[in-house]
Amino acid sequence: MSAPLGGAFTRTASNGANASTRPPQLSHQQLSAFPSLNRNRLSGPPSQLARPTAAVLQAEAPAHRRETPENAWPSHSQNGAAKESDFTTGQLLHGRTAFQEEHKIRSYECGPDQATTVFTISNLLQEVAGNHGVALWGRTASGFATDPIMVEMDLIFVSTRIQVQMDRYPRWGDRVQIETWFQAEGRLAACRNWLIRDASTGEMLGRATSSWVMLNTKTRKLSKIPTKMREKLNYLAPNPHRDSLDPSLTRKKISEVSLPAEIIGPQQVARRSDMDMNGHINNVTYLGWALETIPEGMASDYTLHQVEIDFKSECLAGDTVESLGSRLQEETNGEGVVRYLHLVRCCKDGDCRELVRARSTWRPNHVQPEHLHPWLPGQGDAQ
Repeated sequence: MSAPLGGAFTRTASNGANASTRPPQLSHQQLSAFPSLNRNRLSGPPSQLARPTAAVLQAEAPAHRRETPENAWPSHSQNGAAKESDFTTGQLLHGRTAFQEEHKIRSYECGPDQATTVFTISNLLQEVAGNHGVALWGRTASGFATDPIMVEMDLIFVSTRIQVQMDRYPRWGDRVQIETWFQAEGRLAACRNWLIRDASTGEMLGRATSSWVMLNTKTRKLSKIPTKMREKLNYLAPNPHRDSLDPSLTRKKISEVSLPAEIIGPQQVARRSDMDMNGHINNVTYLGWALETIPEGMASDYTLHQVEIDFKSECLAGDTVESLGSRLQEETNGEGVVRYLHLVRCCKDGDCRELVRARSTWRPNHVQPEHLHPWLPGQGDAQ
């Protein structure tokens, strides 16, 4: 269950070319943070835009980001690293504390109703998280956009929890704009957030948040975030803290599925094609297994509004997994919302290991999302 955190949603970090010694190209949105830059320098094709000097960036950056020079950390200047401009079309925002990228929805990313699914959205979140890392410090020939500090120490970020909430799913041909940022949470963990908008109208389509811990790839044990990496995360994080979802609605405990399970999904085999660039079964694959326990009739009358997933342990290609589920019996204040619990486990010789625990929330198609969560993320600094 790994990916990019710094890069950060995918279970890990970011990459590294010469980004730490190369000042970023500023967009029009960023210009307000650096008042002495001439607006005329930001006109014309992107390839011709003048780049501000490191000294200008350092002098005019927000106060909390002046403490560390841009070349204080190594980058992937060796080992075949590529320039971020050759790889991603996104842009860094808000003094390099966030990243934004647009994606066009392809036909193969949609279901029979021409709308995307939570699997498409989750894959896009991972892609943008990885590209955020590439924009900060480039990419290497293997793995996700892993930060050079972490590469040297055999460390990656792995996801422990992801929560995705959608008001409306984009359709075939739509363009979506995804903004993401990350921040450290104490000495052991970090989080990554996303906001998903319609690129044409600015309509908020959804939001997501995730939690990450650091893993040593050689010992397979959890590790504290090294001081140097934590300082880097803090330097590149928003100040003050930003949330994409109301904190009171996140990280709620997911109950166990009572056995014997009410719903038994099909047994499935983890395939080699399910592996990601870190050599792990990808996060989205686990999500797909979990939702196999949703009754067939749900899709026609309900829309998946939210999914919360806790990653407990990993499986390997060739392992057989089973999906179990149960419907939560609860009061929904007349909204008609339905919730399910999900369990994905791997059993071998009578010994079962929990891989994933999840909770999905489904709203009737006639119920508008604003009736489910009055608190709208993105108010104020998130817009």
